[in-house]
Amino acid sequence: MLKLVIIFCNILAVLMTAHCAGYRLNLTRSEPIGLYKVVSEIPKRGDLASFCLSQENEYKELTADRNYLGTSLLCPSGQKPLLKELVGTTGDSITVEFSSIRVNDTIFILMSRTHDSNGRKLPHKLRSGVIPEGEALLLSTHHKNNFDSRYFGLVDARALHKVIPVFTFN
Repeated sequence: MLKLVIIFCNILAVLMTAHCAGYRLNLTRSEPIGLYKVVSEIPKRGDLASFCLSQENEYKELTADRNYLGTSLLCPSGQKPLLKELVGTTGDSITVEFSSIRVNDTIFILMSRTHDSNGRKLPHKLRSGVIPEGEALLLSTHHKNNFDSRYFGLVDARALHKVIPVFTFN
């Protein structure tokens, strides 16, 4: 029994050290499953970014009630952070349609679902227009039916943390 406790403590110590060094494990379908590292660079278009839904985002309550994100101590909301691709930044023009989102001249073929997998209505906060100063558009380009800015809207760009894949599986 003592050996099991020692093994468990060692595993826990390794995981805590990795977490403090910026390593994160993604087990969701939003991006490839695997190990990622949060780096100190400011994310730019095309980069992966990790972020928490802000306390002010009205969708935060819905995600908590429906347990879309699960729980975590990493975000002030108590929900897990999201991992998405940064596709639009301040000044970019976005056109939102049912089956696509255009950012400047780039088209993302993404169907906006009207209901979640349990048949509950999904609000859509993202609107066509120009991305305001300090905000960003984040989408899951890996998995087309994912929870991203199509549903919860633009995100505060200051809340984004650049993330790089270390070891992933598609």
